[in-house]
Amino acid sequence: MNMDFIDGMIMPIITAACLCIGFVMKKWMPTDDKWIPTVLLIIGALSGLILFGVDYEGIVKGMVSGLAAVGLHQVFKQHLKIDPGTYNEDDLEDEWGDEEELFDEIGIPETEGDD
Repeated sequence: MNMDFIDGMIMPIITAACLCIGFVMKKWMPTDDKWIPTVLLIIGALSGLILFGVDYEGIVKGMVSGLAAVGLHQVFKQHLKIDPGTYNEDDLEDEWGDEEELFDEIGIPETEGDD
């Protein structure tokens, strides 16, 4: 299935703005996290209206861009942040290669007797 048409739908400026708004909502507003995607969808649609005028394509581009911000946040959260408590040393070595370099990189102190 070819998904190249999505590249033309995402507007980076709307995605960046929605990512910042979503971050502020998560950190400093007393809202439930389940409302953030809905709010970003609406903000993206309104941004599409502002940038493209009253146009169906503009609204859809804004909505896709707003939801792309949610997906981008999840990618950063789940794939770039390693929780050391969820892995043992053998899993890290198999998945990432040299465990000493990885432990130094993510800040896990060495334990004595590993050699």
